[in-house]
Amino acid sequence: MDAKQIQRLIKQHIWGPVGSVVFHVIIVGMLLVFAVAPPPEAAPEVEVSMMETKADVLEEVMKTEIEKVETPPVQDDVTVERPDVATVSTMDVPSDAPGTGGAGNSEGAGIGSGDKSLATGFEVAMAKSPLVMKGLYSGRTQGGRKGALSAFGGSKRGEDAVLRALRWFKAKQDPNGSWASQEGNPLAFAGLALLAFLAHGETPASPEFGQTVEKAMKYVVSAQQPNGAFSGNSYEHAICTYAISEGFGLTKIMALKDAMDKGINIIVEGQQLGGGYDYSYAKKERWDLSVAGWQFQAMKAAKMAGCSNPKLDDAIKKGLSFLSDIAYDPKGGGFGYASPASTPSMTSAGALCMQLMGKPAAPQVRTALKYIEEMPCVWTGAKENEKPKPGAKEAAKQPLYTWYYATQAKFQKGNKDWDSWNQRFAKTLIQNQIVEGPLGHWEGGDHGGAVYSTALCTLMLEVYYRYLPTFKHVEGEKESAPTKKSDDVVVDVI
Repeated sequence: MDAKQIQRLIKQHIWGPVGSVVFHVIIVGMLLVFAVAPPPEAAPEVEVSMMETKADVLEEVMKTEIEKVETPPVQDDVTVERPDVATVSTMDVPSDAPGTGGAGNSEGAGIGSGDKSLATGFEVAMAKSPLVMKGLYSGRTQGGRKGALSAFGGSKRGEDAVLRALRWFKAKQDPNGSWASQEGNPLAFAGLALLAFLAHGETPASPEFGQTVEKAMKYVVSAQQPNGAFSGNSYEHAICTYAISEGFGLTKIMALKDAMDKGINIIVEGQQLGGGYDYSYAKKERWDLSVAGWQFQAMKAAKMAGCSNPKLDDAIKKGLSFLSDIAYDPKGGGFGYASPASTPSMTSAGALCMQLMGKPAAPQVRTALKYIEEMPCVWTGAKENEKPKPGAKEAAKQPLYTWYYATQAKFQKGNKDWDSWNQRFAKTLIQNQIVEGPLGHWEGGDHGGAVYSTALCTLMLEVYYRYLPTFKHVEGEKESAPTKKSDDVVVDVI
């Protein structure tokens, strides 16, 4: 075997095994190195502390206080403009009218500087509340309205009239959220219009009317002075507080709560020793049930919305004492305006306020309802089967102020009191609405123009679901309004 053959044998039979051994030795060595090597040094931990500015904290708090729900898109930015003093004038109307100080009184109608931070906070806090329309407000949902209309004698014609009126308000609203271009006393009538939307369950999150409601709320809130007064006029202040309190009750917008609390404090502190009220919250001998009626309605709305003013309950009790002991006319069986001499408007107002504040079966309420039992409801000057036209001026004014209170008082009583009135008032209002396509309004009210008249007529036609007749009869009597069976909400506002 020569040398070349030997070399060939070595390559074929020796180098293969040797190479395999060397390869495995290298692999084993590498594994040993990794097994015994110390772990890599951990990177040092760095603690980062984020500092939040006051603005960041405030915005976060406001976001967490209410449930954020996407609201309908706003077409244009809303600039909140407060009414100038010159635009707020006292109406030349009878002395028991809302929005007026009455003949010879010195009640101011001007607006103060206002707290602009309220409007700013309102921008941040605007949202739909998770608590919308619970309890006493449960009739204001779409299903609640339908059920209440059926249970208490409402009709589709009446609800159609309500929707036409709300669309009229939407179409006529000024860019700043008021209806000042339609009528004087912009704050009082903005409050009344806002109440009409809230009664229908409309909030800033409503698809059709959300922007209108939001602008109206901003307008009213922006007028409030740092001391809590919406106006020097006690009618306007109470109506605005009433509307804002209902607004907070339905939405839980915290900017509304702040405005409500400040507004109620003015009302509580402005109450007379006897429990009544007068122009400019004067605390002299004179009292005025027309002024007091709006203060009591505002108190009721604030109580239902959860106002925490520690003096509110006592103010309600004093109000009830005023109604039963001072404003009530035992000879006439009703309530008086500025003296105990019964009038239809104040008898209706006194009865309703006692009902709302927890005394629906008081003897004064029973006799008051008897006093207005046969009250007529006829649109003066209206011709049979003739549709009213825009701008038509009637010689006589319609007593809408009286009807507003009487409708609610009779509804709260229920039974035959309500059935008889319901057949008359609803037909009268529906027939005399001025209809222009999808819009509708009323004219000829006793204490104001189209905004005033439309607001009160709308609120009357919303009575079926605005406040369900389920107040607790604290006297233990078993008189009842039209019943809703076992799901009635029992409310004791005291």
